[in-house]
Amino acid sequence: MQHEIRWVDDIGMFASDRSREDSCIHATDYCREKCYNAKLEKVFKLSSKDIRNDVYWKALNGDILLSTLKRRKKSIDRFRFQTRGETIKDFHDIDKIKDICIKNPQTIFWMPTRAWRDPLLFARINSELQDLTNIRILASMDPTNTTDEWEMVKSNGWSTMFFGDNGLTHTLNGDRVFKCPKTHKDLKGHCSICKAGCFNSKKRVDVHLKQH
Repeated sequence: MQHEIRWVDDIGMFASDRSREDSCIHATDYCREKCYNAKLEKVFKLSSKDIRNDVYWKALNGDILLSTLKRRKKSIDRFRFQTRGETIKDFHDIDKIKDICIKNPQTIFWMPTRAWRDPLLFARINSELQDLTNIRILASMDPTNTTDEWEMVKSNGWSTMFFGDNGLTHTLNGDRVFKCPKTHKDLKGHCSICKAGCFNSKKRVDVHLKQH
């Protein structure tokens, strides 16, 4: 099977993608309206690539990704699930992610997600994925998320990734945000070495993205 992963210079790692139309079922209205991928889709013809991405994702498992990554010449230390689209649409995706992480211990997987907005998926992610040592899960947040939602993800130990207000300094819970060096300082490829933000393995963190 031809792989559809790609090297992304902007973040300095390999990544996968899915079509937004098929996978982004947990997004808020704000997320849909402000999605930076919408700008890309106006410039580039991505429909055929999205079809290939979805076919590849459906067939993907841990062994397939391991076989693909071990042949790459660039770093496979870190991998970003979905720069376009949602990683966890349903329960099948949780099983897929778990298999991929277990079969690829050499790689740390980065997974921002809106799937926490579905109570059943939220519970399943907590029970099946949060204890895996090589995945960094962040609840994707925006200005429309409520104090209760912020508290829910925090109380379950989730880190967050927020976009939508460049002036934000604290979350609705009063926690100070960590300004993403890549987006606030325009450090291309910094995600591949950052340990204080999304890839922080020692504590929960609220990452603040500068809006495009």
